[in-house]
Amino acid sequence: MSDLPDNPRRPLTHHEIVVLEQIQDMYGPQNTEDRIFFSDRDEAVLMVTDRNGVAGMMTVLTNLAAWYADGTIGSLQELRDKWLSPG
Repeated sequence: MSDLPDNPRRPLTHHEIVVLEQIQDMYGPQNTEDRIFFSDRDEAVLMVTDRNGVAGMMTVLTNLAAWYADGTIGSLQELRDKWLSPG
């Protein structure tokens, strides 16, 4: 059972799933879809945790997915290096 607040849910878009998969690959499988909550603007948001369970960043999957889909983020490597890496 999740300790996150109850929020309306919707299915993730294809590109939101791509972003989530990159997060899981980089930070671990504990960053699951059920940990995502939705903002009042219907944005999918995840508090990313490392493999030790430490929360390190909040990521708006919806924005990253849109930027990846429209080419603003040009590659998965750029997504990982520029947008999903600390610092």
